[in-house]
Amino acid sequence: MVFIRICCLTVFVLSGSLLAQERRTAQYYFEKGEAAATAHSYKTALAHFNECLRLEPYFMQAYFSRAQVREAMGDKQGALTDYNIFLERNPENKEALLSRAVSRFEFGQWAVAKEDFLALLKLPAGGETNTIFFQTQKGDEGASRAFSTGNNLRPLFYDYLGQIELKLKSYEQARVYFDSAILLAPGQHNFYLGRGLAYQHAGDTSRARTDFETVLRLDNTNSLARHNLALLSGNQPTAEAEQMLTEAIAANPKLPYSYAERGLMRLNTGNYAAALSDYNEAIKLEPDNYDYYLNRGLIKERAKDLTGALADYKRVITLKPDYEKGWLSHGNVMVKLNRLAEAIEDYTTAITYYPDYGLAFYNRAQAWHRLGKLAEACSDLHKAKTHGVTIPPKVEGTICKGN
Repeated sequence: MVFIRICCLTVFVLSGSLLAQERRTAQYYFEKGEAAATAHSYKTALAHFNECLRLEPYFMQAYFSRAQVREAMGDKQGALTDYNIFLERNPENKEALLSRAVSRFEFGQWAVAKEDFLALLKLPAGGETNTIFFQTQKGDEGASRAFSTGNNLRPLFYDYLGQIELKLKSYEQARVYFDSAILLAPGQHNFYLGRGLAYQHAGDTSRARTDFETVLRLDNTNSLARHNLALLSGNQPTAEAEQMLTEAIAANPKLPYSYAERGLMRLNTGNYAAALSDYNEAIKLEPDNYDYYLNRGLIKERAKDLTGALADYKRVITLKPDYEKGWLSHGNVMVKLNRLAEAIEDYTTAITYYPDYGLAFYNRAQAWHRLGKLAEACSDLHKAKTHGVTIPPKVEGTICKGN
C-alpha cells in the first residue's frame, strides 16, 4: 500500500514537469533569449533562440535577434544567413537591412552591399529603434561612432556607397556619393577623406590635396589624411613627404602602410637600415601582406643580404603562389647565387602565371645565355621584345649572334 502511494506521487510529479515543459513555447524561449542578449550572455541567448526556432521555424523576429547575437559572437557568416532569412519576409525593415548591408560590406560583397544601401536610401527617414550601430572611422585607429536607425543616416549610406565605388574603381561615381554625404553633413571629416581618395585615384591631385587638408582642419590627428598627403608627392623621397609619414605614424602607430610607404622612400635614398626597420614594423602589424615581404626582400637584396632576401621572397610565393613578381624576384636572387637552373624554373613559373611578363622572358634569356643555351636565350629575348621590353642592340647582338 505504501509502495503504490509513492508510485502514484512520482507519476504526479512527472506529469507536472511535463506540463511545465509544454508551457515553454517558442515565445517563452524568444523572451529568454532577448533577456540573455540584453545581459550580454550571448551563448545562452543563442541556445534560447535556437530552441525557439526549433519549436517554431517561422518565428521571424527570432532570426533577426539571433543574427545580432551571432554578430556579437563573431559569427559574421551565420549572422548574414539569419539577416537574409528575416529580410525575405521583412524586406523594408531598416535595422535588418542596414545590418546586412554593413555585413556584406565587411565581407567584400560589394555589388549586393551596394544594392542594400541603395534600398536604404529609398526607405522613409526616421523611426524609433533601440538598436545601436557602430561605424569604424577610416584612419582613426579603431575609433567608432555610434548611430541608430532613428537618426538621419542618409549621409552614412552615401559614405558607404562611396567606399564601395572606390573598391570597384568607379572613382567618378564614388566622388558623386561623397559629394552627397558632404552636402548633408559638411562637418564630417571622414566624408572628405573618402572624396580625397576618389580624387587621388582619378589623378586629380589638386582636389585630393584640398580634401585631405580639410580633413586635418576638422581632425588634426587624422593619420590617414597625413599618409595620403605624403603620397601625393608621387613617392619622391623628399624630406617633406617623409616628415608627413612620420607624423602619420606618430598619430597612429598601428597603421602598417605608413611604415611601408616611409620604408620605400628610405629605400630610394639608400637608407637601407631605416627602410628595413620600417618594413619590420609593417610586417609585425600585418604579417600576411605579401607585398611587404616583397619590398623587404628588395631592401635586403640591395643591402647584399641575399639569404634574407631569398627568405622574404619565399614567403611571398608561399602567401600568394600565383604572384609573378614573387617568382621573378626569387629567380633574380638565384641568378646572383649562380643557381641558374633554379632561376630558370622560377622565371618559367612567373611566365606560367603571367604569359605576357616581358621582364621574366628577358631575365630567363640572360640565365639561358649564361648556361650556354643560346637558341633558348635568343627565343626568350625575342619574346621579351614582343611583350614591350626594350632590348639594347649590344645585348641582342651578343645573345642572338648566329640565330
